[in-house]
Amino acid sequence: MNYSLVVNGFGNAFLQEFGCPCPRCARKEPVANVSVSILGREDDGRIAWHVLVDVGLGVVNSLRNTFRADEARVDWLLFTHWHPDHSLELNRLGETMRRTARRRGEPFSRIPTWCREGTGKWLAKNFSYEWHRCLDGRPTKESEPPGTLLDPVPLGAKGIAITPVSVSHAGADISAENFKERRYNCACFVVQTATKKTALLWDLDGGNTWIANPETEAQRKAVRLLSGADYLLLDCFSWSVEEVAGFGTGHLSFATAREFARALRPRETLLVHMGGHEDGEGNPGWGWTDRQWEDEALKLWRRDGLPGTVRVPVLGEEITI
Repeated sequence: MNYSLVVNGFGNAFLQEFGCPCPRCARKEPVANVSVSILGREDDGRIAWHVLVDVGLGVVNSLRNTFRADEARVDWLLFTHWHPDHSLELNRLGETMRRTARRRGEPFSRIPTWCREGTGKWLAKNFSYEWHRCLDGRPTKESEPPGTLLDPVPLGAKGIAITPVSVSHAGADISAENFKERRYNCACFVVQTATKKTALLWDLDGGNTWIANPETEAQRKAVRLLSGADYLLLDCFSWSVEEVAGFGTGHLSFATAREFARALRPRETLLVHMGGHEDGEGNPGWGWTDRQWEDEALKLWRRDGLPGTVRVPVLGEEITI
């Protein structure tokens, strides 16, 4: 099996805000929330295995462009967390796979789904129909603190491993039973094949100081796994702002992203989840197109002597892993 990663989307939570005049919101090209597919291809190029990570807005359209009709499949669905921009097309995904099975004259098998325990409770609450009808939910039974390696996802596939790591994402670290109770619900993923390592590190906040300065053996172990990736997909919500009106944005600015990249030393960093609205009109980041994000990021990357290179991915791009 030959493995690759396809970028289904890399946009931030709000994609294009209604009524916003900035160039980023005015763009006409297709956009989608952050998501990737991990594909296993046979020697003839046919897709024979598929792990989908997150399923926010626009993701099913991206899948439609990746798969031929006779290849459409989802062998595993992984959630970084429960927020709408990572789950809003859950109904569309589940129901389209049910209809695909019917067209093929096959029984529908619910999609094996990995998430952390707290995210599973949110999904069961917000998507009760889909959780019980379309998904075979396999949530963990833990709420380990940020910087903890979790058990690998039981993929049942040869030559590939996916290991979740607990991260802090304040806006999602909330108990589904009690909004005032903090519960660690979020994960990033490290994907390892025989030759490549890829780290999927999005939707985390600046409170994850353990990435640059691990203090415990558990955190050091997590950093070792995240370090030296061939590809690091890294949250970059704003250029410099991580707090608005006294509240954290729940995401990284490019300033913190640089700090994390310096610590993790990837060969190539791909910026995802770019926004810029929080930077404020007239300031760096506000309204920037993807190419502007890439150009400005590359300038500072080179100036600061950061490891590897940095760029913004292309929607639908496929990377051999």
